[in-house]
Amino acid sequence: MGLSLSLSNLLDPGFRNPPSCLIEVGTERSDIGDVAPLVASVDIQLSLDEAGAGTIVIEDRRGSDGKWVAVDSGLFERWMPIRVSADFGAYQEVILTGYILKLTPDYPGNAGEAKLTLEVQDESAALSREQMRRVWGEDSPMTDLEILRELVSDADLSVDSLAATGQSSRALSQEATPIQFLRERAKANGYELTITDGVVWFGPKRLDSTRQAPILVYAGRETNCRNFTASDAGDTPDAVRADIPPREQGAKPEVVTVKPDETVLGSTKAASEGSSLGTPSVWRVGAEGDETSEERQARAQALVNEHAFKLHGSGVLDGAMYGHVLRPGTPVTIDGVGPRYGGSWYVAKVAHQMSPEGYTQNFEVMRNGTGDSGSDGGPLSAAGSALARLF
Repeated sequence: MGLSLSLSNLLDPGFRNPPSCLIEVGTERSDIGDVAPLVASVDIQLSLDEAGAGTIVIEDRRGSDGKWVAVDSGLFERWMPIRVSADFGAYQEVILTGYILKLTPDYPGNAGEAKLTLEVQDESAALSREQMRRVWGEDSPMTDLEILRELVSDADLSVDSLAATGQSSRALSQEATPIQFLRERAKANGYELTITDGVVWFGPKRLDSTRQAPILVYAGRETNCRNFTASDAGDTPDAVRADIPPREQGAKPEVVTVKPDETVLGSTKAASEGSSLGTPSVWRVGAEGDETSEERQARAQALVNEHAFKLHGSGVLDGAMYGHVLRPGTPVTIDGVGPRYGGSWYVAKVAHQMSPEGYTQNFEVMRNGTGDSGSDGGPLSAAGSALARLF
């Protein structure tokens, strides 16, 4: 059957059919075939702070030969590569690429209620298998990026070409798995560490990257957000002071005050409110272990950048209406919540839930400003995004 669609159909929310879940396993990304209709639910959580992980529940059936359709299919085993995508019909978008870590077959008294539960994790799981003891940069300085590239080289992962260099001020001792050590280094630099479909991002928030398809609240027939709640608090610092050790013995420590240096999402910095009170909102960081001046200043900068995001939000997307997989680590426009809270937000977490009842995405976002900068699209952006996927 040929594809013949009018523009009016493409822009009609009713045209957006509920997406299905596409599960592929093995190094060849094989479809799970006859097992697919037995998938009862898929729950996957993606976050900037933790590994992407979730569960897949399959309602199993026993054949006349005594074998179970899912358990005995040969498709599922520990450390089997797996990729889970949302299939929107004309296109697919990946939710998680990783491995099966645990299988739990359940055989209750009623055979019709038998099921197989798969626990899955993103590709960072491959970096959690070996507890390592090593000193990096003992003979000559090494940057965090150089260490990262060496640690992921055996896991069939590539490093994003725009990844940041990080620090190289001293030798670093590792007594942890590669992923544990790399998360420590990301935190020390104020960076994110994420792995998406085989590519590692190690660097600051990507606040200036291309916006995802907009989240639309109270947009009539185009509405794709079932609810949205914001929290707008002022109990975090606007600046951080750090004592930098003197370069010469007997000299006084240098006090450095750092302020947020990341792109503001909005027309007004969140820190501007309360700045006229006369009492500055400043926290102080002291020494930690044998850290260098570079490390202490980086820690102070990371802390103030983190607390600059004073606005947090959460909501629920209708996956069919949204028509995309919302991903952490990229900005998104939220439209329909007024001029103060409308505009660009940074996606921090997304919980994907797929079942016969539909597809929902529970999301958490944050921003370091208020007001719409005017550069973000509204409902027409959603239509443009849908068209771009088809042509």
